[in-house]
Amino acid sequence: MTLIITHINRFGIIHASDSNLTSSDQDAGEVTKTYKIVFLKAGLTTAGSYRVNNVPMPEWMTDFIDKQSKITELTLKDFSHNLKHALQETMLKEEKENGSMIHIAGYVEEQGLYHPEFWFISNVHGIDPKTGEYEDIDENFAISEDFWNRDYRNNNLKETFQDPNQYSYQIYVNGLAPGRIGFNIIRTQLDRFFSSFWNVRDWKFRPPKTLKETKLYVEIYMQVINSLFIMSDYNARYIGGKTQTLLIPQPENIVDKKS
Repeated sequence: MTLIITHINRFGIIHASDSNLTSSDQDAGEVTKTYKIVFLKAGLTTAGSYRVNNVPMPEWMTDFIDKQSKITELTLKDFSHNLKHALQETMLKEEKENGSMIHIAGYVEEQGLYHPEFWFISNVHGIDPKTGEYEDIDENFAISEDFWNRDYRNNNLKETFQDPNQYSYQIYVNGLAPGRIGFNIIRTQLDRFFSSFWNVRDWKFRPPKTLKETKLYVEIYMQVINSLFIMSDYNARYIGGKTQTLLIPQPENIVDKKS
């Protein structure tokens, strides 16, 4: 398992992941988990199975993206559904057993205006409410778009997302339970910590004003989790290594969130 993050704000989208690979509860090096989808102004991150039909995920995913790039008039929705279908049909039964999750996010153009979308593909269908561990893992992959058609409306982002006077964002986190839960705890605590500095009128600290500054913000969370796994008694560093990031700037002709 691993830790994957998608952070969306008015400056753009940041995909992030750790890079460690483990096998049989042992460290097995570092691998690519974050991928560009240049032709769709998008990217994706992977967690879970390292192989698809016995092909290492970095090789399989790179080949899949390359083949998709040759399809004309492909949308982010089409790409996401094609990926879900490919994983469903190609991944072996034993490769599905531990569960897999894919974050896909980018900017979609409709009538000359862009908006963000976040697609989630997984064969993990539940979380234990007591332990936070993933459960209800089976051979069937599900897919959903969770930002534009759900969270941006339900989480009060419609009024705040493009407001330069507010620091508003949406974040999606998946991965190994201690890392995922720890990340959300750390994020909540650090958000309060940062706000306490930003709110001191005589100090010149402030929220991020660019996508590159937002990247620093996301990397701080990741670095804390990585450090915790270094200072742990786990048999392997299930989360760690170099933090992989992909930045997708928000297009200028973005849809007005207040409309």
